[in-house]
Parts: sequence; structure tokens; C-alpha cells
Amino acid sequence: MDPDLLVGDIGGTNGRFGLVDPDGLRPRRVLVEEGAAHASFAAALAAYLDKTGARPRRAALAVAGPVGEDGRARVTNRPSWEMDPRDLKRRFGFDDVLVINDFVAQAASLPHLDPSETVPIGAASPRGDVKAAVGPGTGLGVAALIPDGGGWRPLASEGGHVDFAPLDAVEAAAFEIIRRKTGRVSAEHVVSGPGLARLHDALAEAEGLSLPGIAPGEIAAAAAAGEPQALATARLFLTMLARFAGDVALTFGARGGVHLCGGVTPNLMPVLDPEAFRAAFEAKSPHEAMMRGIATVVVTSPVAGLVGAAAVATRARG
Repeated sequence: MDPDLLVGDIGGTNGRFGLVDPDGLRPRRVLVEEGAAHASFAAALAAYLDKTGARPRRAALAVAGPVGEDGRARVTNRPSWEMDPRDLKRRFGFDDVLVINDFVAQAASLPHLDPSETVPIGAASPRGDVKAAVGPGTGLGVAALIPDGGGWRPLASEGGHVDFAPLDAVEAAAFEIIRRKTGRVSAEHVVSGPGLARLHDALAEAEGLSLPGIAPGEIAAAAAAGEPQALATARLFLTMLARFAGDVALTFGARGGVHLCGGVTPNLMPVLDPEAFRAAFEAKSPHEAMMRGIATVVVTSPVAGLVGAAAVATRARG
């Protein structure tokens, strides 16, 4: 069967592409094009199509950045990558191009993931109610999924850019160091891949230590190996992620569960303490009882964004 739909999950680090048959949502022939290897999004897409030889009629692209009313989007953390549906139709011969926020796609994927693609944190189970997707990666994505008749409707947001506040003296000292460099401290400044590295550097500086800049993946690996500074950073990061996820649950009324997407959280699973995570998530006085019933789930599927893009495209066609 010839593929009907090209799907893309386009982030600040790379673009992941796949092909979806007319009667399904699961992608095949999934390949990753590194952002640094291509000057533009069109060049990355052309490389994928050349490698696969595919010529799908439609495209659904999930982009890590806001989407304008005209359907155009630019990757927030890779601004040279711009998606204009009209230009993409002309260049690649698509009949239709749908551009959506990447976390709209993450949220839209949630009802279609296999249980093997998720890991629960705590005893609460997801329900068929409003769900939220929260994802630290190159940035910090936030979206909701709302029951709508017999289906689901995703709701985009730029919630990762809200202000984020420290809760104790250790956090306050680190945040002040970060604020001097960023101008303000948003949730994304600390609860993201770059935020993990930023937090590691700030905690070290606050303690008078001189540590070289360490990449997020190296921090995760060092934390899993028990290196004290990396472990302290990872634990604080996970506490902040739990607090932010709780805030998102309150904001959307996400009684159906908060799903943690993106690449950072799975890498920190070896040092994640479920009881500590849930304690930070639930500490939302006066709503602790409600929070105890809201599930927290880590999404481990590398193709969730592609599944969600296909789901949104299918819904758009009616």
C-alpha cells in the first residue's frame, strides 16, 4: 500500500519523519534528520524523501514552536527552520500540508499509545478525562487533550514559558545566578534539557565550585552512576518537573492524567524516586486530595509525536 501521509516531529535538535498508510496511525520508515546537518527545514524534508523515495500526497508536521493563523511556523530553538504550507505544497507537490504545535501532537497521541510505551509514576491510573502532556526536551512543551463527543480535541499552549519561582534558599541562590544570565527565570529555563545543564552550573556556582559545562546527557549518566553533584542536580530537576506538572494539572483540570513526554525524563528514570515525585506533584494546597487521584505517566515512545500528528490529520479530514 502506498503511503498517504507524511508525518514529521520537528524539534530544536532534529526532525523525525515517517510515513502513514491511509487506514492507520502508526508510522513506518521512520528516520531522523539532524538539525545541524540542514540549513533549512525544506532541506531536511528533501533528504528524507530522497532516502525513502516516497511521494505522499499529504503532510502533517508537528513543530516545536507556535503556529500562526496562516499555518506557518518556525522552530523556536532553530529559527532557520521555517514551515510555510504554501511553499511546501509548491516544492514537494503535496495536496495538503497541516502544521501543528509539537505538543498538540504529543497530546493527541495519548489515547493511541500502547501500554508498553508508558511507565506510571505512582499508583494513580489514567482516566478518560482531560489529559495534559508536559515535556522537557530542547524546550518545555505543554498541551492538553479534551474529550470531544466520541473523540478527543488537543489544545495548544506555550505554558513552558510561564515564570517559575524557587521554593527554598538553595533554589533561590541558583535561580538568581540563572536570572542574571537569562533576564527572567521561566519554567523552560530550568525544566528542559538545557535547563538541566543550566541548573547544574548554577548549583555548582552557588556552592563556590568550578565545574566545566556538562551536557544534559552526561549529567543524567553521571547521576545514574552516583556522582554527587549530578545526582543532586537530577533530583532537584525532577522535583521541579513534578511541581510544574502539578501546576499544569491544576491549570487544565487534567483529571485524566499528566503525561511526561520528550527525551529528558526517560533518561532520568534510574534516579527518579516515585514517592518524592508524587509528593512534589501533589503538594498543591488546598487541592491535595484531587491531586492524589491524578495519574503521572512517563511516555517512552520515540514516535508519539508522529502518531499524534497522524491522529490530528485524520481528525481534520473528518
